[in-house]
Amino acid sequence: MLRAAQKLLTVAEAATLLRVSKPTVYRWAASGYLPSIQYGQPRVEGETRRGGAIRIPRSAVEELLALTDEEAA
Repeated sequence: MLRAAQKLLTVAEAATLLRVSKPTVYRWAASGYLPSIQYGQPRVEGETRRGGAIRIPRSAVEELLALTDEEAA
């Protein structure tokens, strides 16, 4: 459960911090590698409009960055 004061990032913001592309963030979120929150109307199969928005908790991005820093050391 998210705390009310927790900072949420857009996919673009998370991609910038992680130095990866936006499609990579979407893949990581879909696979569960990067925790995410999806809200809004889900995309209906066959529809051309976009579905709900995805937000990434900043704490999850920071944890992932800490893991990569440890592996690099």
